[in-house]
Order: sequence, then C-alpha cells, then structure tokens
Amino acid sequence: MRVLEVCQEFPNRYYPQLGTFIKQSIDSIADQNIDVTVVSPKPFVLPFSTFPYHNFYKLPRLEHAEKYTLHYPRYVYAVPKKYFYPITGISYAHFVSRYAIKNIKPQPDLIHAHFSYPDGYGMIGLAKKWKVPLVISALGTIERKVAYEGSYVSKQIVEAMNFADNVLSVSEDLKLHIINLGISEDKVHVVPNGVDIEKFKPSGKEKSRTLLNLPQDKNIVLFVGALRKIKGVDYLIEAAKSFVGTNTVLYMVGRDDGLKKSLEKRAQELKIFNYIKYTGPVNHEDIPLWISASDILVLPSLSEGRPNVVLEALSCEIPVVATDVGGIPELMVDGETGYLVPAKNPEELSEKINKLLEDASRREKMGRLGRKSIIQRGLTWEAHAKSTVEIYSKLLQKSQ
Repeated sequence: MRVLEVCQEFPNRYYPQLGTFIKQSIDSIADQNIDVTVVSPKPFVLPFSTFPYHNFYKLPRLEHAEKYTLHYPRYVYAVPKKYFYPITGISYAHFVSRYAIKNIKPQPDLIHAHFSYPDGYGMIGLAKKWKVPLVISALGTIERKVAYEGSYVSKQIVEAMNFADNVLSVSEDLKLHIINLGISEDKVHVVPNGVDIEKFKPSGKEKSRTLLNLPQDKNIVLFVGALRKIKGVDYLIEAAKSFVGTNTVLYMVGRDDGLKKSLEKRAQELKIFNYIKYTGPVNHEDIPLWISASDILVLPSLSEGRPNVVLEALSCEIPVVATDVGGIPELMVDGETGYLVPAKNPEELSEKINKLLEDASRREKMGRLGRKSIIQRGLTWEAHAKSTVEIYSKLLQKSQ
C-alpha cells in the first residue's frame, strides 16, 4: 500500500518543534509496513531574519528520512492571514498538486491530509485527478471553532470534509462537532493520538532538573505549548498571582506567537514577573525531561482537540490541571489523575494548582494512576497506527 501523507506542519531541521505529533503519527504508520511518502508544503518566504519562518527558504525540495522520502514544495501563504487566509487554500491546491503530479511517482493508492485546512482542502483536486481516496485528520480548533465562523474559510473546511472519503477525529467530542457541520456520521471515525510510553516515562525529578539546570528547591508548574490566545495563557498569568512566589516558579515552554510581551507586562503589573520563566521552543526530545522535572502540568486552553501534552504528562506520572474543553475530559479522570476546571476561570485554576502544590503525596498518587490509565487504555502510537491503517485498507477494498 502506497500512501501520500500531506501536512504543512511537520518538524524540520530549522523548526523542529512544528507538528511533532504529526511526525509521530506518520512514523507509526510507516512502522506498519506502509510505503509512505511525506509532502510538507512550505510558504514562499523572504530570506531575511525579520520575516516569520525565514529559514524555510533553506529547505531543499527533497530529502530522504529513515522511513520515507520527504518533499517540501512551495506555495503562496497570503498575509495578513485575517484577510487573505481563503487564498492560502487555493494557492496550496494549485502549487502543491502541480508539484505532486510532476514529482510523486509511482502514484499513491491513497492521500492522507493531516489538517482539514489547508491540507485537506488543498488535496481535493489531486485526489480527483489521481482517482484515489482522500482521508482527512480533524485535530481540534479548525473544526471546533474556525469551521463555525461563517467565513469563506469555514466553507472551504466543510467542503473538504464533505469531499473526503473518511474523516479521522481525535476525540468523541470533536466527532460531534464535525457531524454538526453536516458531515455524514458514517465516514467520521475516532482515532485517538497516542504517546510513546518508553520515551515518556518517569525519569526522576532531581536528575531531570540537574540535566536542565533547573532549581531543585522549588515547586515547578509547567506549561507546554505556543503562547497564543487559544491556549488560555493570559488566564494562566492571572491565575499565577495566586500560586507563584519564592517557593514556586511557572515555566512556559514553547514558541511565542505574539503574546509574550503582553504576558510579561501583565506579570510586571501583578508583581510576579521574576517567578515566570519563558524558555522559547525546545527540542521535542527534551520534553520528557521538562515534564519529569515538573510537579504539575497545566493546560488552560479555550479550545482543544485531544492534546498530546496531557497524554505525555500522565505517561510521565505528572498530574495535570487542565480546562474542561474538547477531548481533554476523555484523557483525564477528574480528581484521580488531575483536575478539570472551567475555561477562562483563573480563580479555580489557581485553586486546583495550589491544592496539588500543598500535597506531595496526592501528586504522586495521581501521577501513578495517570500512567496506569494510559497503559490500560492502550493510548499508544502503535494502536493509533493500526486503527489508521485498518481504515486505509477498508477504503482501498471499497474503491477496488
């Protein structure tokens, strides 16, 4: 079976933090003896450091990874996104399809787009041209939020999922949102992401902190993710005034999507600036260390699909305080492996964090139960891949 895996967000040598969970998914699929080719389109960029993601221009059009060939075709990403995002999908469809027709040989049996937009929308024409099934992964915010905005992009997202032969939802909650958009329930399948339980496992707090040069004598509350509104980081700063201090530090691990300055300003106003540390993006290989070094993982998102960082924390035996949104409640047991709180509620967020900070034995018990639940429920990448490949096989049998 030959499968073309398409995803604009995919880690590369210059931006290794992009789409790491997409790579884990594709790697696990390739491990099922699937002949995989990866296409990760990149915008045309100017080679100046002031230009966002300027290092994309250095990427070759083609390189060979251990498990598959990787292509980086270029397309026009229209900015500002607020006004021109619909053009992005049209550009993607034109440039990427033209590249694939010329360079992807032999023709694949199936196309799998890992985001509904622009990947899924951009692959409609190519799937028609090649007369092959199209599978689209639905991962969260695009389908839960953007698709409901009533914009032209919303229509493109719905068009892509209506055209697709199957839509893979990461959670039961997201499946309901997709069906509510008018997508046939028969073709929406829940395929959860997984976690590598050998990579994400307890590695000792003292050892992890030593390797990362973190303080041994303080509580560490950890946030992992991009600094963006949808992640609820502004509410986290408001909550932090009630839990950071001389004994507790909040570490924000992830890239700045334009909010860092305003977050720092608010922290200064609240007189907690010195207790909040921003690391910027870190190598995904170091995330297990960061999680093991922490006492609590916090995820205050306003919208989510099924966030991998929650799985990763539980697998490392670290309790989680997260908002009760999207597929997060499907991953946690409130009061047993962590706490669920309402979104946009810094008071309850800080209350639950403090409850855990004050009770080390509770944290340890929750952590042990978290890893046990991951293993018992089989939330691994291998299980994810087997489910995905089974869907591929059924589609190909049907098309034949």
